[in-house]
Amino acid sequence: MACRLRRRFEADGFSLVEMLVVLAILALAAVSAGPALDAVLPARRLERTAETLRAEIDLLRGEAVRTGRTTRLAFEPSANRFLSSRPGAAPIPVGASVRVDVPRGRHDAPGEIRFRSDGSASGGRITLARGRAGQILVVGTLVGLAHRVEAAP
Repeated sequence: MACRLRRRFEADGFSLVEMLVVLAILALAAVSAGPALDAVLPARRLERTAETLRAEIDLLRGEAVRTGRTTRLAFEPSANRFLSSRPGAAPIPVGASVRVDVPRGRHDAPGEIRFRSDGSASGGRITLARGRAGQILVVGTLVGLAHRVEAAP
């Protein structure tokens, strides 16, 4: 009976060589997936940044309507970040190139979008780009809402 138990236990599990082979295969798969992830990660970061900006725009619009005062979202090129006039709002860093287009004839500062107490906005277009990835936020003038559009590569 002791012989049967020994054979049964010897057959269970994996050998050290088998485990090393599996680890080597996993390492090769991880190394080969690296370049594919590099292409996906910048696009994902841009999506998160665009969504953060869109959420801040919604909050700024709501703050303007609630308080009856004009609020602002401004791009600060020297620090590559957006600043919000909403109390307690943290700066929004951008790890990409940014272009803020506002309608001509407005008295806003360059790179600044304003939200008024009636819910309207000065309007504008924020373009974020990094490599071949891009995101565009369009802020409407009549109702001050923003929608996100993925830019063509």
